[in-house]
Amino acid sequence: MLFLFFRHNRRAVIDFGPPLDLKAFLETRNPDEPPGETVSLLRKELITRIDEQKRVILGPIMKSRQQVKEIVLTDPEINATLKEMAAGKRKALKKYRKKASDYFDEIAADYNITYIQFFQMALRWFWKKLFEGIDVRDSEITALRESARKGVLIYVPSHKSHIDYLVLNYILLERHMHVPRIAAGKNLAFWPMGRMFRKSGAFFIRRTFQGARLYAKIFSRYIKALLAERHPLEFFIEGGRSRSGKLILPKVGFLSILLEAFQEGYCEDLLFVPVSISYDRILEEKSYIRELAGQKKERETFLQMMKARQFLKRKYGKIYIRFASPISLKEYLHIPGRQEQPLNKNLGLDIIRSINRISLVTPISLVATAILARHRRGFTLSQIMETVGLLLDSLEHQDAPVAATLSDPENAIREALAVLVQWKMLTLVETAGQGGEAYYTTDDDKKMELAYYKNSIIHFFVPRSFVAISLLAGKENTIAQETIAREYAFLNHLFKNEFVLERNQRIDAEVTSILQGFLNNELILPGEDRVSFTLTRLGLDRLPIWGNQIKSFVESYWIAARALLDETGKRVKKPERLKNMKNLAVKYQKLGLVTYPESLSEIIFKNALGFFEKEVLHPHNRNKEANPGATRQRLVDLSEHLQALCQ
Repeated sequence: MLFLFFRHNRRAVIDFGPPLDLKAFLETRNPDEPPGETVSLLRKELITRIDEQKRVILGPIMKSRQQVKEIVLTDPEINATLKEMAAGKRKALKKYRKKASDYFDEIAADYNITYIQFFQMALRWFWKKLFEGIDVRDSEITALRESARKGVLIYVPSHKSHIDYLVLNYILLERHMHVPRIAAGKNLAFWPMGRMFRKSGAFFIRRTFQGARLYAKIFSRYIKALLAERHPLEFFIEGGRSRSGKLILPKVGFLSILLEAFQEGYCEDLLFVPVSISYDRILEEKSYIRELAGQKKERETFLQMMKARQFLKRKYGKIYIRFASPISLKEYLHIPGRQEQPLNKNLGLDIIRSINRISLVTPISLVATAILARHRRGFTLSQIMETVGLLLDSLEHQDAPVAATLSDPENAIREALAVLVQWKMLTLVETAGQGGEAYYTTDDDKKMELAYYKNSIIHFFVPRSFVAISLLAGKENTIAQETIAREYAFLNHLFKNEFVLERNQRIDAEVTSILQGFLNNELILPGEDRVSFTLTRLGLDRLPIWGNQIKSFVESYWIAARALLDETGKRVKKPERLKNMKNLAVKYQKLGLVTYPESLSEIIFKNALGFFEKEVLHPHNRNKEANPGATRQRLVDLSEHLQALCQ
């Protein structure tokens, strides 16, 4: 033991578990209990605690891949399914058993600590080469370690980049926590990385289980086997990577399997750990912009990975990781109102909300927000600082997490502007003469890139934006609070596929709170009836900072509505509809009818089409042929409403 310590001393770690109060322990024992039995129980308790502590660092006692395979394939439910599919035919049963074995091999991880150690060394070099550091709070890791003793940890990170799972697992490993088994898309199983990922603890999942009943059964039973052994897991609740910067609505298929496993008793508790992973600059930025413009996503291949070597020639700023307090499933089920059905959707939305709350506001995201809200044509340092100050005041009021560098806002913003100039997102125009301020401009083709970073923190501003856009769109000098609340409800419903907002209070209470803030800042004045408001001169200047946060989304939905109106009753499939929306957007842009270049986003068009198909074209699943005239009128009214909000 001493020899092993000196040989591997750099990897040795001393950890302390919760202390055992001997007095309290003895008080729980029967006074007549023989001392030997008490000592034996005390020894057993200490060993159990040591084992729990070791499990946090080293993970559970490993079963071989073959042992796990036998557990899965010999499961009574799996066998019953195989026999049912074979319909009593021996040859068919043999074929399905072979198929079940192949499915397991396609799915299962093949964990090997040697690969983990190799990745750890390689990633140390990789992070230093590409990034300026990883910002993580050790206090959150300490709290995570405490939670790991109470149940199975399920890490649920935001998903912005292919390196999300690498950086998260690297941080856990560096902080002496066992790395989770990772649910990876089957698209990442390409040679040779598929083998390396599998050996590092990744298991692979298809995009859809549709038409693959046996595959679904094998996959589900494999997950239950991992949970029964208390392996920590990691999955991306958004499904794919976010191309827009904001969080995507949850995909609940994998979450449903976890809930089923808990309900069937494979684990005592599941502790969901929401994780926010943010970047000063995303590696896949250029490819995301191409996809937003409508280009097809490139398939992951070894050749594509080799082309990615160009990334090594650049610096991408910092990575920021934040961990929210774990959500205990056992406790969640006892919270009033959480028993609503479907449970998987409600839990998924609450996990997304939790990630939103801990998403860090960085100088880059703050500057991008300020530029697109108020300085789209250009600005000086003093102008951007004023807008940033107003945004920071709002964030402070919400107790939103901000990067430590923003404790000195002016220096942080200067550095952010210098970085954006270096990345060619901004152009610095030197001002002649002494005392003249430098002037910054940005081209329209860079606004989509800036929008990505703005969207990473847009959830902090959406409620204010709903109210501000309602105030600014009013045709009368005085606007009733009832009208504002109605407009807020309309926008909240319209963008239900875009934003996940807090559900802590009613709309009227939220509107009242925001209006009070605007009153305090002298942006509006109360009417004589105290339930209507007029805009002040200051309000006309500053309310667009909030209203413009979502104007690009409003414009996208307006374009989508106009494209649907142009169909003139023809039957059009979804791909063609999206193509029509993109073409109309380009036409409107050339005609000068589009104010926001970032509104030409295929992802927003898809969300808009989903809303219109469900709420306007076929509301409440009625007969699709019913009353085309009424459907067209609904589209006309909605289009005019959205156009008014865009003004």
